[in-house]
Amino acid sequence: MSALSYQTLPTSYCLTVDLREPAAVAAVHRTQPDERAREELLLRKLGPKGWGRVHHFRNFYASGWGGNGHVLSPKALDAFFRFLLDAEFPSASPSVFLTDRGGIELCWEDREGKSVQVEFTGTGAEFFHSATEEEGVVPFDGLAELASRLSG
Repeated sequence: MSALSYQTLPTSYCLTVDLREPAAVAAVHRTQPDERAREELLLRKLGPKGWGRVHHFRNFYASGWGGNGHVLSPKALDAFFRFLLDAEFPSASPSVFLTDRGGIELCWEDREGKSVQVEFTGTGAEFFHSATEEEGVVPFDGLAELASRLSG
């Protein structure tokens, strides 16, 4: 019995080098174990529009945005999800933005209609609450407490 070699296959089975995709593009994207829970959290807390924006930031701005914008930091995204777990928002879903520093920002109005802004960075979060004129920086381990304080 003779084995077929690649040279005897019809040319239709051969790929030219120019048509091959780079390994990073051709790789199968596997979701992280907690990815489904994160997707559900986004939908529950931010609604379809917020979910869509975060999905867009994660998948279509892999090389940054706006010419000078940095790539979305995985640590900033992790801080964002940690905050969302404990945050409660008034009836309107918050707006979500990609920052040029590679962070992600949430903006909403509190129960009195005063603006609240939280920018998630690679080290935690920076926040401003216009009702109290309070602003500050919180590390990762303070995000749950910040979420509770700004949700009230």
